[in-house]
Amino acid sequence: MRLQLDRLNELETQIHQKLSEISQERPTMTITEAAEAAGVSPSKISKFVKKIGFSGYKEYYRFLTGKELVKKKKLNSEFARIQDFMENFDHETVSYLADQIKTHDKIILFGYGPTSICMEYFEYKLTYIVDKNVIQAKQSSMIPSLLSENALLLVFSVAGKFAQFDHLFEAAKEHHAKALLVIEEFNPNLNLDSQNIIYLTNSHQDEHLNSHEKTRTILMIFIEEVIRQLTKEK
Repeated sequence: MRLQLDRLNELETQIHQKLSEISQERPTMTITEAAEAAGVSPSKISKFVKKIGFSGYKEYYRFLTGKELVKKKKLNSEFARIQDFMENFDHETVSYLADQIKTHDKIILFGYGPTSICMEYFEYKLTYIVDKNVIQAKQSSMIPSLLSENALLLVFSVAGKFAQFDHLFEAAKEHHAKALLVIEEFNPNLNLDSQNIIYLTNSHQDEHLNSHEKTRTILMIFIEEVIRQLTKEK
């Protein structure tokens, strides 16, 4: 296998040299340990190994230690998309949302279609973790009457293409409440202020799928991480 070392900048070259030296004495090492040894973040290691042609850190370290590379089965497009999301997970978005939940008195959760089931689960878990008034709005028409000052409206959506959220955010503004849209797929056509949107990926599910046919896997992974963060801080 030919490494694409000519594409590396000075820092990445130093990372490769450092890990190459360490690998001669350590047959196994986690990505966190590798990041500490190289003085960078785990996400930097992940991006670096992909840049030189590996599918991930484990494959890269197997190469360094002289082990035979494992031929992986080709994942279907949705599995590959989820894997990419997990490998490039942005923990700052988790911390941000957890902080918003902690600093508001009332939490209102809303999602259309199957996403509402995710909100039901989120409500159930939050009720046991935070000492807040947590409410899942079953219908959008309920939201204006639930809003109050220092309330947090969290709207979850996969694509944001099949429903309008503008009126909900206007209602939140009128009640001096904060509103955030947590959306899986990148959608530049939304009219909302970018500060009110948390994008989880830059990818898209199959465009031929209707909203109710799309998976909520990434939304649920994000919800679980927010729950984990709040539980740890508690």
